[in-house]
Amino acid sequence: MRSKLFFKDSLLLWVAGIFFLSAGVLNQLTPKPIPDLTKQDTAVNVNKDLLIFLSAGNKRFLTDLLWVQTLLESDIDHYSGRDLNNWIYIRFNTIAALDPLFYQNYLWGGQYLSIVKDDLVGAVDLMEKGVKHFPDDYRLNYNLGFTYYFELGDYKRGVIYMEKIQNHPKAPVFIPSLVMKMKTELGFDYNVVLSLIYELMTTTKDEALKEKLTSDFHSLKSERDLVCRNGGKENCEVKDAFGIPYVRINGKWHSQTPFIPYRLKKKGDNKQTQPITTIDP
Repeated sequence: MRSKLFFKDSLLLWVAGIFFLSAGVLNQLTPKPIPDLTKQDTAVNVNKDLLIFLSAGNKRFLTDLLWVQTLLESDIDHYSGRDLNNWIYIRFNTIAALDPLFYQNYLWGGQYLSIVKDDLVGAVDLMEKGVKHFPDDYRLNYNLGFTYYFELGDYKRGVIYMEKIQNHPKAPVFIPSLVMKMKTELGFDYNVVLSLIYELMTTTKDEALKEKLTSDFHSLKSERDLVCRNGGKENCEVKDAFGIPYVRINGKWHSQTPFIPYRLKKKGDNKQTQPITTIDP
């Protein structure tokens, strides 16, 4: 009787072992699904009012902690919503609530939201807060004017902020004449925008911002030059922003480096424009 029970138990152990080994082999051989989660899906933000209540006089410490954490976690995914729910905007806004005079938050955060994340609503909201606390600051006014003029196509507001700093000690020599041209045209002008982008591109120390601004500069310059050349005008530039000559193909001038044509990022407009090599006047 005991031998039969022993044999039965041993058989069950062997069967269990085989199933266990088979499960292990199948686990190794079966491809695992990769979670398709973005930083927007996984970011954790604590209510700013609660943080202020719990700070107990340690607002500066919490601000520094949040700032460093935000820099480490920052991503480059575009945010298509226009609802102030972008995780990194919420983080910057919390920092502004904890320490309203933290200048770098407005300077770097506003640029990052506008240029890298494409969150124009969040960028303008944050930069407006910054200008309220630093009304005469050259860089904050410049960034806000740039965003209104170039990104949102609100030329009147763009001129207002540029006009505030045209005689600022830090303003480049071309700013007054640029403002005059902006006021005269009061509309999109390639040369104005190229000058604005070039100023930001050559002064920023953030590599992600510089890369995006360089791409924008190349696109705008290529579009301007090709509109000029394909329109049969004179005195058109013959090379793109990278020094590569334009080429004539089937009677039309093309850029050898594809570029994204200029488009205003209007509210609710999430369409991605495909790169092109030529454009009609």
